[in-house]
Amino acid sequence: MGARCGLLGFLLVAVVLLRVRGAHALNQTCDADLEALRAFSDGLEGKDASAGLVGWGAGDGGSCCSWTGVSCDLGRVVGLDLSNRSLRGVISPSVASLGRLAALNLSRNSFRGQAPAGLGLLPGLRVLDLSANALSGTFPPSGGAAGGFPAIEVVNVSFNEFAGPHPAFPGAANLTVLDISGNRFSGSINTTALCGAAQNLTVPRFSGNALSGDVPAGFSRCEALSELSLDGNGLAGSLPGDLYTMPELQRLSLQDNNLSGDLDNLGNLSQLVQIDLSYNKFTGFIPDVFGRLRKLESLNLATNGFNGTLPGSLSSCPMLTVVSIRNNSLSGEITLNFTLLPRLNTFDAGSNRLSGNIPPGLARCTELKTLNLAKNKLDGEIPESFKNLSSLLYLSLTGNGFTNLSSALQVLQDLPKLTSLVLTNNFHGEEMMPMDGIKGFKSMEVLVLANCALTGTIPPWLQTLENLSVLDISWNKLHGNIPPWLGSLNNLFYIDLSNNSFTGELPESFTRMKGLISSNGSSERASTEYIPLFIKKNSTGKGLQYNQASSFPASLSLSNNLLAGPVLPGFGHLVKLHVLDLSWNNFSGRIPDELSDMSSLEKLKLAHNDLSGSIPSSLTKLNFLSDFDVSYNNLTGDIPTGGQFLTFANEGFLGNPALCLLRNASCSEKARVVEAAHRKKSKASLAAVGVGTAVGVIFVLWITYVILARVVRSRMHECNPKAVANAEDSSSGSANSSLVLLFQNNKDLSIEDILKSTNHFDQAYIVGCGGFGLVYKSTLPDGRRVAIKRLSGDYSQIEREFQAEVETLSRAQHENLVLLQGYCKIGNDRLLIYSYMENGSLDYWLHERTDSGALLDWQKRLRIAQGSARGLAYLHMSCEPHILHRDIKSSNILLDENFEAHLADFGLARLVCAYDTHVTTDVVGTLGYIPPEYAQSPIATYKGDIYSFGIVLLELLTGRRPVDMCRPKGSRDVVSWVLQMRKEDRETEVFHPNVHDKANEGELLRVLEIACLCVTAAPKSRPMSQQLVTWLDDIAENRSLIIQ
Repeated sequence: MGARCGLLGFLLVAVVLLRVRGAHALNQTCDADLEALRAFSDGLEGKDASAGLVGWGAGDGGSCCSWTGVSCDLGRVVGLDLSNRSLRGVISPSVASLGRLAALNLSRNSFRGQAPAGLGLLPGLRVLDLSANALSGTFPPSGGAAGGFPAIEVVNVSFNEFAGPHPAFPGAANLTVLDISGNRFSGSINTTALCGAAQNLTVPRFSGNALSGDVPAGFSRCEALSELSLDGNGLAGSLPGDLYTMPELQRLSLQDNNLSGDLDNLGNLSQLVQIDLSYNKFTGFIPDVFGRLRKLESLNLATNGFNGTLPGSLSSCPMLTVVSIRNNSLSGEITLNFTLLPRLNTFDAGSNRLSGNIPPGLARCTELKTLNLAKNKLDGEIPESFKNLSSLLYLSLTGNGFTNLSSALQVLQDLPKLTSLVLTNNFHGEEMMPMDGIKGFKSMEVLVLANCALTGTIPPWLQTLENLSVLDISWNKLHGNIPPWLGSLNNLFYIDLSNNSFTGELPESFTRMKGLISSNGSSERASTEYIPLFIKKNSTGKGLQYNQASSFPASLSLSNNLLAGPVLPGFGHLVKLHVLDLSWNNFSGRIPDELSDMSSLEKLKLAHNDLSGSIPSSLTKLNFLSDFDVSYNNLTGDIPTGGQFLTFANEGFLGNPALCLLRNASCSEKARVVEAAHRKKSKASLAAVGVGTAVGVIFVLWITYVILARVVRSRMHECNPKAVANAEDSSSGSANSSLVLLFQNNKDLSIEDILKSTNHFDQAYIVGCGGFGLVYKSTLPDGRRVAIKRLSGDYSQIEREFQAEVETLSRAQHENLVLLQGYCKIGNDRLLIYSYMENGSLDYWLHERTDSGALLDWQKRLRIAQGSARGLAYLHMSCEPHILHRDIKSSNILLDENFEAHLADFGLARLVCAYDTHVTTDVVGTLGYIPPEYAQSPIATYKGDIYSFGIVLLELLTGRRPVDMCRPKGSRDVVSWVLQMRKEDRETEVFHPNVHDKANEGELLRVLEIACLCVTAAPKSRPMSQQLVTWLDDIAENRSLIIQ
């Protein structure tokens, strides 16, 4: 018994000793993890960089397993998740010392530099997510390129700045997901290396890089491949044969490349759910192989060169929800059996050559929301069965040969969700506009019946469309008076009645349109769903896209009718109206002074009427006015000077015999001279007076003809992209007139180089068009890519002052400015040469790109705000002389290849005032960005720039345009809406869903506070530009923000 107890005691002591030694060893390894995490924390940039991360403070001791983002197993760190924590700096190499680490997620931060080299040596690392940072260099880093990452399963380094060959991970046998999209990887795709070891790879995403060559054979070695995404690269050639032998492939996305060849074997991929081959160069017939693709849900073959008929086997895909075959050359009838496609949601066959009738069976697709058959050769009537399309939101049948408008409207009127109906260029059988029998369209917002040769009058049933926002019935044969009720539709902001035969006077109700009068400040929420309307060339030049009603300017277009009476003074109430076009009518009387109250007006067209009197000088208060035409009336007196009138071409004033066209002379002074001369000669004989008068009239007419001919010749090129190439050389005769004045480079550059690099300013090289002129992309002989801005206007009378001003602007040198590199003139044209910005404008990324949410995360937006503020502060405070920008807006913030912000067009607002060398205060700008005080005063100020910058901040936060007429009245103006939402303590609701989450809500609220300070009504209360830089940098560095 005693011996047994002794043995038991010995064993107990041994176990205790073993546990003590094990605990000691464990504590040592835990201490190593703790030190590694502290070293990582120390490497973060910014004061209190770890603020908000529980346990990460410098004074925190004990176990690290309770720290924010840290996961442990048996006391060892196995997971580190600090995603979307606003962290900055270089990723510390110490993370590679976490020997048991299995998952590392540092995504959606602002880390830069290279990834730590030792990551590939972690034996248990299974998940690595470094996406949405600013990391650069090659990937994998050294140490992981060969034989590294032995346990890795998921790698996501998307949306960084990695370059070089794409990663392959030859030692990663367990790799299943590899996402490298949105970087700068280049060269050809190496499938041998990619699939050699990683035979379990299921999802390689390589989109948005600079990969080139063809799509190589070898992907079939990745036998488990379920998705292949190679969008937006430079791939060319045909698809390899072995691509069609992958039995597990479900998603094939190769859009926006230069691929071609046949697709006859596509049917072998029986598991396909999604096919996107849009924006390529495929030609020939669409293969009739879809009978074997029973699981297919989405097919996008838009913008290729396909011809022939629609393959009937598409009807054999019962899961189809999206079919887009837009912008090809398909012909024949639509013969699909839509009865077999019950889930179809979108059918877009626009811009083809399809013919015949719309198949009645299409109405069996009761889940159909979008139907676009525009720009084909279809005819017949809209099927009666269409009344069953209860989910339909958008229908466009533009540019076909449909008949019987009355029947079409009766069929469609009861569709409960139909918001947009576009039937332009149909019904050309001299049809009458249906006058009765229409009582539906309760959800209609956009109605377009333009160019349909309709006769009759405006139908009374339109007044029941309470939600109507856009009405276009232009280019018809309608007549009669415009009914007063049309101006009483509360939501209407875009009316086009032009090119008809309407008569009578304008109804007074047009001066009280609620959709065009100041917003009421309501905080009602608006739908975020855009309304696709027409098809236009998109801003990237890559094919066509739907235009959005939200980008339409608030307009009253009534030109080319038989309207008479006065121009209504009450139009001055329409402070939200952008375009007023009353040209080519019979309006008479004076131009009302009250039009100067239309503070948002951009275009005022009154040409070819019978207007008399003088042009009101008060119109110079219209700071947004960029298009003014009063030609061919009976106007008299001087043309106003000041404001935007300094920039208007003389063509807008021609055809008014008593109107003074010489800007630098006073018609009143001339009149006094003529009157004195007349009194002096009044005692002469009647015959002498008659002869003298005749001779004088002939002489004046000849002088006027010469002057006008010169003016017209000098202006005719202004809107012609090819005019520069045809302009005569300057007559100055200077020896260096053929050279370009370069500010940043001593190497000679000739005008011939510029003409050659733009193919003599061919339209294909145009990349932008703004208020100052056209912009061309050019590659100079030394390989530099530049943007060449051709300024509109005649600067010949102020050449010396103009060049001095250009040289002043060229001295503005800052990393956040678009640098002015050179200047030259060709004839009367002035060309400014700027650095080229690879990623275009912020406006494009915020409001045009459908994928901007994924690409433009909050960290990038904050960095863009910081860079823009730095550039503005330099202009205001450091540049000598100080420069007012005068036109801050998202389209004047350009992004380089790293998405760094650069202010563009600074100082041009002053530069283009060609008729007054002393203009330093005249305001130009863009609607929605101009501060309220500019409506009362023509003085441009630094605080005005700050207001415009605040609008840009609101765009970055909300994703909204400054003015969006498609939203409810209380939500159209972003400033009023945001301020009202803050007043209701609902400020967190203004943030765009793509940037808002709890982790960065504090930063968003701080930037919102800054934006609201910038847009305050009192200019003196707005901050200085250097304050903006400090505040935004503090936020980016996670410092506590104190706004005083």
